[in-house]
Amino acid sequence: MTGRATIIENGLSRVPPFPPIAVRLLAMLADSSVEVNDVAKLISSDATFTARLLQCVNSYEFGLLTPVANVQQAVALVGLIRTRDVVLACATGIYAKAALRTAGLRRCWQHSIATAVLADEIAKSCKAFTEIAFTAGIMHDIGRLGLLVAYPAEYEEIVRTAGEKCVDLLDFEREQFGMDHAEAGRILAERWRLPEELRVVAGRHHDPLGGEELDLLRVVRVACRLADALGYEVTRPVVQVDFETLLWELPPLARARMIRTPAELCSRIEKGILEFDSDRDAGEAAGAEASVGEIAAEPVTAVEVATAGDPRRRAILPGILVTVSILILITVLIFWRIP
Repeated sequence: MTGRATIIENGLSRVPPFPPIAVRLLAMLADSSVEVNDVAKLISSDATFTARLLQCVNSYEFGLLTPVANVQQAVALVGLIRTRDVVLACATGIYAKAALRTAGLRRCWQHSIATAVLADEIAKSCKAFTEIAFTAGIMHDIGRLGLLVAYPAEYEEIVRTAGEKCVDLLDFEREQFGMDHAEAGRILAERWRLPEELRVVAGRHHDPLGGEELDLLRVVRVACRLADALGYEVTRPVVQVDFETLLWELPPLARARMIRTPAELCSRIEKGILEFDSDRDAGEAAGAEASVGEIAAEPVTAVEVATAGDPRRRAILPGILVTVSILILITVLIFWRIP
């Protein structure tokens, strides 16, 4: 390791730890016997994560008839995996918030969200790693986030100069810092005691793909490059690769099942960026947080559970009401005409 790299590693040692609740949640959900109550209790200990989760469950996506103001209900409704995704996406935004003061550096965070969304899509197409792909996508660039936090001005200069000169960002990072963000990610993942699979993704997501084995690293690697191809790159790649070409790095069955168009994927990414933006609706989040202690926990109704997350089911109730109204009207007209 060069002297410059040693200095940078020492700088990373002074980087504050990733939000402890997010790390504890990762460890907790690694246990298949984890209870919803335990997860809810952990999240409830932090006002920011509580507010963000309540915002998520009360969004139009779930279409609940009655707003949820209880964390335990929220976790039960969105599920443990979705809860983890919300917390980790929020955590990455909070972690680097102080450094994301310019458009260039903000793209680093947006790239992470885009990679997470695309990794989730690929995992569903492959029918593998569906429970961890989004998390791995969110966490794949923790090395970049660490460098942002430790050296915001210097890293901003690196990103800007690499873009202006159209040089490979990894090579330029190594030239300027003595290490690239993948190496920084490996160091931080080990220091924070993240699960082994996330350490591999953080440290090797830019490694060339070999063979045809489908593993989590391949899912995230392809998702990362797809994010670049769709316009969510941190700096423009030296060699541009189009969307269709990148899909050939996936197994044939996964390619066949990847039916979303680039436009549809971009729409999903934009929705994720909006949803997980740590600066969005701060007043609304604070209001949701305050309401937690004011509204007593109530059982979730059968209608809320049955219709949550499914727009077709949410359409049933209005349809029934319209049909009943028409039948009543017809009946009234028939009897009104009878002498």
